[in-house]
Amino acid sequence: MFVTKPRLFLAYVFENRFAVPSFNVSNLEMARAVIEAAELENAPVMVQTDFINFDYAGIDELSAIIRTLAEKAAAPVLMHQDHPGKDENIFRTLRRGYYSVMYDGGHLPLGENIAGTARFAEAAHAVGAILETEIGQFGGEYQGGHAVTAAAHDTAEMVQKGGADTLAVSVGSMHGQKSRLDLDLLSNIAKATRIPLVLHGGSGIHPDDIKVATELNVYKVNIGAALIRGFVEGLEEASKLPTDWEPRHQQMLRYVTNKLRDIARHRLSLFRASGHGKKLLEQLATAKEDLAQRVERE
Repeated sequence: MFVTKPRLFLAYVFENRFAVPSFNVSNLEMARAVIEAAELENAPVMVQTDFINFDYAGIDELSAIIRTLAEKAAAPVLMHQDHPGKDENIFRTLRRGYYSVMYDGGHLPLGENIAGTARFAEAAHAVGAILETEIGQFGGEYQGGHAVTAAAHDTAEMVQKGGADTLAVSVGSMHGQKSRLDLDLLSNIAKATRIPLVLHGGSGIHPDDIKVATELNVYKVNIGAALIRGFVEGLEEASKLPTDWEPRHQQMLRYVTNKLRDIARHRLSLFRASGHGKKLLEQLATAKEDLAQRVERE
């Protein structure tokens, strides 16, 4: 199911205390693999694209591939726009039917970050979408530089003034690198914000930390590097296979897709998303409208 009620999706995940992997994809094989994994695990999933992916595959072409697969899926699939690069790119994804988008203001002074968040929260909410904003920076691959850790008092002010639905917080994870989380800081942020939290750089987070994070209001963990590595390794492994009945390129890409599907299934299981798909599908299908308010914990 292509999810058009993002607050219901968000509320279900948050209330049931698990996390959804949000897989960064750049082609048909990646998108197909993660959606098939969600169906096999009976799990909700998020499929995301940033503008590195769009610059490679084309924003119309890639978003259409993902949406087509999502509409046919027997699992809830929420499409998310990851790091936009430029603010105007958020409007481009909203116009193409994305129901979850990110405002990328973690590099800005807090006041400017809050102002930008408020602007894009209003725009996203006007078309029924939810907005993710960011405190701190995750660094690592493709962003460069070192991570900048979030501060609990900044996150509290962001929630009070920014109007975003979810908050990405830098508490130790980095894009494309192994990491351990500062769980004490994450706990303090969870208490200060009480809204769904997001971790970027999820491919390298220690599994033990992920399990604790789901109890500390983390509802979404971004996974990109694990799929990229799996794709490259899969091609290398497939190139050594004996030929079969398929055209060679299709044989290799089918092998890659199967490898990526296994990677995605592992993450869905690790984040405790497995088993929730059909129940959430029923709620999404029967609800007449989306929830109106931002999801918070008492």
